Amino acid sequence: MQQLINGIKQEEIDFPSRFASCVQKDWGVLFYMEDNKSSYDGNHACIYPDRITDLGAVLDEINAFYTAKGICASVWHPYVKNYFSDNLSVLNAHGFVYTPIPDRRVMLLTAENQIKIERRLDIRVLKTWDERVATDILIPCGEPWEVGVTKKRMEHGGAYLFVGYLDGIAAVYSDIHISSHGNTRFDYIVTAPEHRGKGYASELLSFMVEYCKQNGFPTCWQWAGPSEHICYRAGFRESFLMEAGYAAFQLPCEIK
Repeated sequence: MQQLINGIKQEEIDFPSRFASCVQKDWGVLFYMEDNKSSYDGNHACIYPDRITDLGAVLDEINAFYTAKGICASVWHPYVKNYFSDNLSVLNAHGFVYTPIPDRRVMLLTAENQIKIERRLDIRVLKTWDERVATDILIPCGEPWEVGVTKKRMEHGGAYLFVGYLDGIAAVYSDIHISSHGNTRFDYIVTAPEHRGKGYASELLSFMVEYCKQNGFPTCWQWAGPSEHICYRAGFRESFLMEAGYAAFQLPCEIK
């Protein structure tokens, strides 16, 4: 179990490399998106505490890197319990403010799928982008920033796009990717506004779960969240927690 947990933690650290640029350092990795400088997921540093001897010097290097790109410097909490709170004085001395976030809950697919579906959707499994996901779902949902990110994830490889269509119109979608760390990461499901509340997300999730089982994909997981009651019916169970939070440079930043 610990090997699986470690693999999921490493996958979450590596995940932005599927849609953002990155620079590897001995002490961690710097993710950035020069075409979307305000993206929380695409502009942050991840650090490995066991490789750091001088946290202050690392923080200064992180801040200099992002300042040069016109991005506000931010560091995600590493998966070491209480690391930021234990090093609060160092963070503050180098201009960073720590914002704690409740631990994130990870759900693993360990139980039987109990969702009974009517199979109303024409569900297709794609390995390339379908622009209808943008025009029929994401843009009407007011999430145009997800278009480029999801397209890049599809181009990266190892990803599967699941789209439910109604009369040729995309109504609901989600995607997964198979990690090199031995797990399958589920992303969240998005339903077009006019099709919400009709059970289409449940139908799509049920299909995705069965598809992964039939194709022998490695352990499936996702974050617990607003739709976890649906995920529970599909067989996902909360299994462990992952530390969360971030430290951001406190002086005013101007996104250019």
